[in-house]
Amino acid sequence: MRRQSKLWSSTVLVGSFLASSQAFAASVGISLSDSLRPVTRCGSGSLYGITETLPADIDGMVAPLKAYSYRNPAAATSANQHAFGDAIKVSERLAKTGSLVQFDLADILPNWPYKWSGTNDFKDKVSAVIKAKIASGRNNYEGYEIWNEPDGTWQSGSGDINTVCWKPLFDLIRSQDPKAKILGPSISYYQDSYMKNFLTYAKANNCLPDLITWHQWGSAGFVGAYESYRALEKSLGISPIDISINEYSSKTSDPYEGCPGYSVPFIAKFERYKIISSQLSWWWVPLPGRLGSLLTSGNAKGGGWYMYKWYGDMTGHMVKTTANNDKSDGVDAFASIDKDQQYASIILGGNTTGTVDVKVSGVPSWMGSSVDVKVESVTWTNKDQAVAGTTVVSTTKYAVSAGSFSVPVNIASAFNAYRVYVTPTTPASVLPSGRLVAASSEYQVYDLRGNRRGMVTLEGAKNLDDAVAKAFPGPGIYLVHQVGQSGSARKIVVAAP
Repeated sequence: MRRQSKLWSSTVLVGSFLASSQAFAASVGISLSDSLRPVTRCGSGSLYGITETLPADIDGMVAPLKAYSYRNPAAATSANQHAFGDAIKVSERLAKTGSLVQFDLADILPNWPYKWSGTNDFKDKVSAVIKAKIASGRNNYEGYEIWNEPDGTWQSGSGDINTVCWKPLFDLIRSQDPKAKILGPSISYYQDSYMKNFLTYAKANNCLPDLITWHQWGSAGFVGAYESYRALEKSLGISPIDISINEYSSKTSDPYEGCPGYSVPFIAKFERYKIISSQLSWWWVPLPGRLGSLLTSGNAKGGGWYMYKWYGDMTGHMVKTTANNDKSDGVDAFASIDKDQQYASIILGGNTTGTVDVKVSGVPSWMGSSVDVKVESVTWTNKDQAVAGTTVVSTTKYAVSAGSFSVPVNIASAFNAYRVYVTPTTPASVLPSGRLVAASSEYQVYDLRGNRRGMVTLEGAKNLDDAVAKAFPGPGIYLVHQVGQSGSARKIVVAAP
């Protein structure tokens, strides 16, 4: 958790995201037939990204992102680390969005680093939080994080953190809220030695967390940290524990926080390795409630907001993606497919400029022998630059050969992110046709299986696409046939609202 512009250990080296931007052709692989898991949007969420009042528009600014979880102070008063972002109050604001909230219990205490008040006092404070959480009657909570960045915030004079803090608080939570998840150790960056000592103690004392947490600075280092952690578990005879990266950013005091191109490699790797949840950092310290710098200081949408909105629009299942170099911050991608909605969505970006070959394989038979591909982009300049929306770069029909096709995408800036949206090209013969008669103002709407969905007219709509979108809120793909006309139907793609 970042309150000052330095890391606790000078041994952490994180390079500038753009310093070595690669200006050569690259590729990413997308296997639509290799399902990873249902869409969870594990890569969304933020630290102090939502407060009691900000963002003011939950329905318009927060709900569309469909973040898995957010991380907030367990209590927020002038006597605590932060006087904003109370987790229980934030959970009430998020109740209709489906997002969860992590309790940062250390934020009950004052100062930075935290002023330890003794085991009994801390237990009393945490007990009050647990009672308030249960009394709320809501279940949109991810779990309790016992301490934050112990490798830097725990004072050695307070005793051994495992014996005077972790174990007593673990037992307290288990006794008062037994079904709740417990998170830890939330070290400021992955350290094998710290993690080994923690796991050894936790295993021996029956207090292993339900979610392992650490903070990740730079997407290039995540896979190495993940592999080291899994190897450590195995060496200690511990079954794999789910992981939450509950703070991530390209580097400390990050000027690129919320940048769409920078965020893509993080999300791609979190999805690839099935991380449970993650939260964007909070380096814009005077401005909590900005969704991890996805919103400007005036609460307008920045470029990052639109990339995370693309992520929020994903439905169905996440599928396997392959990067040129998984242990770099170079171009990467994450992707989903939805058989019921009949589309695939691929989001790419990273520390790369130039043409990227998006190699799509495992194309399902229901997509047919050709597909329509729309490529969109979103730009980013800095945290405080509002962006009006996304831009359509191209719309192209591609033939599918042996279940594969490739789409070249030109990455103009490493700050940008891109979406490749794939839908089946529907043959004109799908709908019945007859003799030409006088055209009606009514249009019959079918789904891609030929099932009749209803009728629309142009009354009160700007055009046919608008009329269908109003009658059938997306996402969805429809075939629209003018009543009284023969011949082919028009395919209309309705994006998520």
